[in-house]
Amino acid sequence: MAKIDDDDAAKQARSDAARKAGIQARNEKAFEEAKAARAEKAEAEEKTEAAAEKKEASDSVKPITPLVIDGEWGKRTTEVLQKALRVEIDGVFGPATTKALQKKLGVTADGVFGPQSKKALQKHLGVDVDGDVGPKTVTALQKRLNAGTL
Repeated sequence: MAKIDDDDAAKQARSDAARKAGIQARNEKAFEEAKAARAEKAEAEEKTEAAAEKKEASDSVKPITPLVIDGEWGKRTTEVLQKALRVEIDGVFGPATTKALQKKLGVTADGVFGPQSKKALQKHLGVDVDGDVGPKTVTALQKRLNAGTL
């Protein structure tokens, strides 16, 4: 009877070993598949980012005739700003243009170009933030509009 028990134990051990080997093989296969999936996902994300960067670059809107950099915010500056913001081009810095600019700047889009909007524009342009949209701010705006990098 001891011989039969030993045979059964040996069969059980071989069965356990085969089962463990099968589980290990499945785990290794699953690991490799997950690794490949992560690599594919990373590649897809890189392609998506590259496409977004390409689109962003193509979205830059440069004026056909560059603005004169004079620090004066006149009708022409407003028209080029409207073109960059993709709103109706009428040369009037009204609520529609203001709202579009506010959205671009990430402030409340209420259509009123008040202190919050002015300071946000200055911060966006990288000039001193004092709330006074004077020649320095307008010059920076005109340069960015000419470069198509508002």
